[in-house]
Amino acid sequence: MKLTKYLAAAAVSAAFVAAPASAATMGMADLAITGLIILNANNAPVTNGIVIQNENRTGTANSNFNNAQGTGAGLGNIFSTTIGGTVDVKNRCAGPSCAAMPAGNYPGGMENNFTAHIPAPNGNYAMGDMYIAGTALGVTGANGLTRADSSVMSPGNAGSANATIANSATAVTTFTAGNTLQAKFALGYNAYLAAFVNAINGVSGSSLGTISWTLSLQEVIGNVSTTIMNWSPAEINDGVTSSDISQNSIKESSGTILSNLVTLTGGRTYKLTINQASNSIASEVRAVPEPGSMVLIGLGLLALGAASRRKAAK
Repeated sequence: MKLTKYLAAAAVSAAFVAAPASAATMGMADLAITGLIILNANNAPVTNGIVIQNENRTGTANSNFNNAQGTGAGLGNIFSTTIGGTVDVKNRCAGPSCAAMPAGNYPGGMENNFTAHIPAPNGNYAMGDMYIAGTALGVTGANGLTRADSSVMSPGNAGSANATIANSATAVTTFTAGNTLQAKFALGYNAYLAAFVNAINGVSGSSLGTISWTLSLQEVIGNVSTTIMNWSPAEINDGVTSSDISQNSIKESSGTILSNLVTLTGGRTYKLTINQASNSIASEVRAVPEPGSMVLIGLGLLALGAASRRKAAK
């Protein structure tokens, strides 16, 4: 079941009513995996018959504002070999508004916030955060978060953020009497994308927010690996961009997605790889003089031309 909300053009203008009257840009890319489990053909969770040999996972989060790197508690890249282990890169914030966070922007705090989404630019900052725990091959499933948020409210600034999850597991399936299993994956998710540009007074801007999530399942026989499933749900492989107020948009969706069935053979080895990423950019550049300034420049050029003609006539 999927719930989707998509706002564009005039509807987005109403959604951004709280945005400042001055020039501003914003890019938001938030993807929370609220549960990933393996099911059988009857949609029942597979609670036994799978033995995990090993698991490696990596998490990365970073941000920058005007090329200054964001800071956070601990490392910006964490690697784990613990089966079902938690990888939690603490949020990394860059920009002058970081000190005032999370007031107004992230009720409940900035760290591992699965639910708070920013509807309009609010401050000058960029923030990246990521988290993953559990395993799709376990009874309780897996969950994870990648968040990349950027907001710019004054000319000449640029912020960008990204967060990624790279997770892989190798599992040996064991069944009695050589039975095989028809399996599929169930994915619970919450996704939020937003791109906002309010370019006024000669200020041009651009923004983007993108999310991606893929699952690859390979069957390993000896030294040969054969891919038996590549799954990239459209709902969470998406993005929005804007360089003008008419392009501003919000995409918000949540629900549960089911993959196609795949056959797992008893006694064989399988490698499961999951990749998840969020990226955002918000920037403003003073591209051309303001209209009033252009008029003054034009009058000045006319005056110079008139003075030159008078001088030449003497």
